[in-house]
Amino acid sequence: MPPKLRYEVYIPTLYNDRTPIELNKYRLIKNKLQEKFGGISVHPASVQGTWIEPISKQIFCDNCFRYEIVVEKTPENEEFFEKFKEELKQLLSQHEIFMISTEVNWI
Repeated sequence: MPPKLRYEVYIPTLYNDRTPIELNKYRLIKNKLQEKFGGISVHPASVQGTWIEPISKQIFCDNCFRYEIVVEKTPENEEFFEKFKEELKQLLSQHEIFMISTEVNWI
């Protein structure tokens, strides 16, 4: 079986100005990933994170939903997620979107 990557995408519940992100945007994100890759896991329990914006030194405390998806490790998929991260930053008006990938063995 070809190598796989698990992407974890942390979607904040608030815009940077602290107003709530609209529910339809979560569905839009989930649907895009599901249509592209055929499946997705959504962890609706909130993940709390804190980070410092490097330029302004402003501290942000976020509650996030974690979207998780396992895909084949290909240059095309890696490029998709790099572009997808930038799309999410625009869609959600965020300074940053926390996204990680980990190589996994599918059993």
